[in-house]
Amino acid sequence: MPVDPVDLILYECGICDCYHPWNFCGDCRDDSNRFGSPEEYAAKMDVPDVEVRSMDDRVAADLEGENENT
Repeated sequence: MPVDPVDLILYECGICDCYHPWNFCGDCRDDSNRFGSPEEYAAKMDVPDVEVRSMDDRVAADLEGENENT
């Protein structure tokens, strides 16, 4: 089954210094949505690489009303 491209985007959290899936909106302590590295997430998704965006990118998307699109 193909992976949705938005599922291959992480953002580096400025609060907990971990990585979260792009569409994640919740508590940083949620271990199922917190990753120590992009490589860890890529391995979970069984893909060679993922895109990493900044916390500023995530906040800007939220302010623009974007939560599920890239």
